[in-house]
Amino acid sequence: MPLVDYLIARDGAPPRRGLAYDYVLGGDGLFLAAGNRSLEVRVPVAPACVRGLPAIYPCLSLRGGRLPQSLWDQIAAVMCARPERELLLAVSLEPSGYQLLQPRQIADATSIVYRPLCNVLLQIHSHGGYPARFSATDNADEQGLGLYGVLGRLDCDRPEVALRVGAYGYFMPLPWETVFAGEKGRFRDRNFDPPEETEDGSGLPH
Repeated sequence: MPLVDYLIARDGAPPRRGLAYDYVLGGDGLFLAAGNRSLEVRVPVAPACVRGLPAIYPCLSLRGGRLPQSLWDQIAAVMCARPERELLLAVSLEPSGYQLLQPRQIADATSIVYRPLCNVLLQIHSHGGYPARFSATDNADEQGLGLYGVLGRLDCDRPEVALRVGAYGYFMPLPWETVFAGEKGRFRDRNFDPPEETEDGSGLPH
């Protein structure tokens, strides 16, 4: 089997062939398909209308199912307790279920230094009082296959969360409900919730 293969979706999404990942051309564009012990994903690379091929659509499958409410509550509590500094947490899929990890790290208000993580499903970090927006540094660091998240505006009444799946440098935003089961509480999904209205009803974000 090749490390990377190049496939055409003539009869729907084809089976994976590459040891690392596949590029797949479908009627709705070019995708990267990859998987590991925690997830399977098909991430858009370039949209296109390819006549004669069926659409194959983006997709994500979590092998252990969505992460439980209790795990989200722990993540939110740990990060909201330290809004003055960045923090990094991770989630791995073990035979006993999902496990929350807090890797060794050196952090201040705007940065985190940590050893690269292996065999984790989710890496999620905080931006303190800044927006939950993936930075250029995040893009450069998050080059593996897995889920990534950021929490921000932790000093506000309505903090933010943003989630995405990354596949070797290609990213796809995800609604909170795609990753976690339950309710996200007072958090606003920065990518998918409507912007909050100001007092004058303008609809502009605070």
